[in-house]
Amino acid sequence: MSDEYYNHDKEGSVFTSLILLLVFMFGCFVVVRVHEPAQAVGADKAKERLATKEKIHDAAITKLAGNAVINKEKKIISLPIKTAVSRVAELGKEEARKELIERSVAKDGKYEAPKDVSKVDLSNPALIAQGKVLFQTKTCFTCHQVNPSIPAPAGMAIKAPTFIGDFWGKEREVHIGFQGPIQKVVRNEEYFIESIKQPMAKVAKGALAPMVLAPGLVNDEEVLALMAYVKSLSK
Repeated sequence: MSDEYYNHDKEGSVFTSLILLLVFMFGCFVVVRVHEPAQAVGADKAKERLATKEKIHDAAITKLAGNAVINKEKKIISLPIKTAVSRVAELGKEEARKELIERSVAKDGKYEAPKDVSKVDLSNPALIAQGKVLFQTKTCFTCHQVNPSIPAPAGMAIKAPTFIGDFWGKEREVHIGFQGPIQKVVRNEEYFIESIKQPMAKVAKGALAPMVLAPGLVNDEEVLALMAYVKSLSK
């Protein structure tokens, strides 16, 4: 091969390399220009989530700090968390403890046996969605945590059960009556319904207070919707 052809070939290789370099640089430029806005959007979303979390936390703290009317007709109000915990501690006195156990274990005559849910499709998306709304409107979220990143301050204070992880169908220890003897139960449909209909019958071990939801605040249909939603949270 002559030097002339060799030089032409060499010049062509250099030119090709230059073109490839320019294409590579252009590609890097495009990637950077696309990546930067994406990063900005991600940062904005993160800030938005953090702001929402802080807003919920601040609202919960404010609510826990003072009295609030829960049900005007039934004259149900919430107490400042420190006052509530102090009153719960007073119930630990032996006389009050015995009385609470006797009251909570004995049926009050108004309690009805759990509804047969064998024919109810608890995986129905519409029923789950209804239960999710009720979980908020009935203020269940203030005590029962369902999201690891969003705390339930009231629940943390009284050590209320959480609905996180794989919990449905699993055993748990409960008190038979408030601060009564310990027994193992399965967190299933029957236990869930009883917990709402007769919250003093079985109280989660370690909880500083039984659930304060009065049975009359939810009807049978709402109980089923709440149960469908809570069951759907078990992963």
